[in-house]
Amino acid sequence: MRHKSPTPVYVLGGYEAGLAVVRSLGQAGVPVVCVWHSELEGARSSRHGRSVRAPDPWLESESYIQLLLDLEGRFGRGLVVATTDETVITVARAKDRLETRHLVASPSWTVTEHFVDKHRTYELAERLGVPAPRTVLPTSVEEVEQIAPDFPYPCVVKPRLSHLYRDAFGVKMTKAGDPEELLAAWRQAEEAGIGVLVQDYIPGPESGGVNYNGYLADSGPVAELTARKVRLCPSDVGYPSVVVSRRVPEVLAPSRRLLRGMGMTGFANVEFKRDTRDGSYKLMEVNGRPNMSGMLALRCGTNFPLMTYRHHVLGELPNGGDDREFDQGVYWINEAADLPAAASRVRAGQLSFRAYVEPYVRPHVFASLSASDPSPFLTRLISKLRSTLKGPIAKSSDSHREPTGDGHTAEPQPQRRKNNDRETTPLFDV
Repeated sequence: MRHKSPTPVYVLGGYEAGLAVVRSLGQAGVPVVCVWHSELEGARSSRHGRSVRAPDPWLESESYIQLLLDLEGRFGRGLVVATTDETVITVARAKDRLETRHLVASPSWTVTEHFVDKHRTYELAERLGVPAPRTVLPTSVEEVEQIAPDFPYPCVVKPRLSHLYRDAFGVKMTKAGDPEELLAAWRQAEEAGIGVLVQDYIPGPESGGVNYNGYLADSGPVAELTARKVRLCPSDVGYPSVVVSRRVPEVLAPSRRLLRGMGMTGFANVEFKRDTRDGSYKLMEVNGRPNMSGMLALRCGTNFPLMTYRHHVLGELPNGGDDREFDQGVYWINEAADLPAAASRVRAGQLSFRAYVEPYVRPHVFASLSASDPSPFLTRLISKLRSTLKGPIAKSSDSHREPTGDGHTAEPQPQRRKNNDRETTPLFDV
């Protein structure tokens, strides 16, 4: 008797989050196809799956959706797992069409808009009583000029849609120390056509950041894992470069309340930062997709991608909940970012050598580097070298804010990043 082949999974995006999904499911014997469009997406070369090059999911969304529909004819009806903001939005808006040929792990648009648009996220948090920084949404330079003199400093200018700001400036947000810097940052975003918020800066070290990762069913969370951020790159307001698994019970209730209020099921990630003024954890953002440090959960014995597969394909949910165990004290290291950035801090006297090497000598897992699957790391390294050798990468790198001598970050430059030369239109009215 001929056995039916396992349902394939189409992993949309091959960066760190996508790579963790590819490795998890490939190692479990699930057929995986990585759908990618940038040379920097290292998961496209993983030994654990095939790969298909696609149009840009944001700029060419209709062609992108058509490619996903056509994959049924090549590999069969599969499970679509989006791992980037661009693919989450594009898939959510076309979910009904995709479900005519595939299973779709991403939530509907009515749920998705609550976490991809930070303005909606903070509005919902306020209604639900989840602590969050003071946030305002100016709609004109006149409104910014009106609030600037009395807004507490430092503050941050944060995008409503993260990926648009990242593609324009190479950073998550901009920190402003006075009214002039606030106005400059707001004007830069306005010129780029990106809607932004002005938000109270939460004081405290970067190690005050916390991640909540959970898999939710209609009855509530069936698996949860929390982790503390150790280092960010750039420092203070950048992306995590080192994270360590720790129990942080204070963020469980607010995370559950917020995700329940969104109507979220499946995997979700909620980020907080501890406010040193009162000791409370304030909401930073919500991601309704696999997150950057996904390899950490795998290393700690919590396999969220496999839960996703079993839930959607087999109709199975794991047993567990509040008492579900995970390994603590395991570090996740984004080696490409942390090695040079942290070394620079050591030379500048901002970080001790002992603190620098501790994650590397303790139990750890790398974002990309793996002896059993070396190609993704090498692919991304070679792609970066090629970009550098093509010339004037300095102009592109100017869009990244590098750490300054005081441990903070310099202002981003207004030009687009060279490798993502996009003219974008805001998804929401600003």
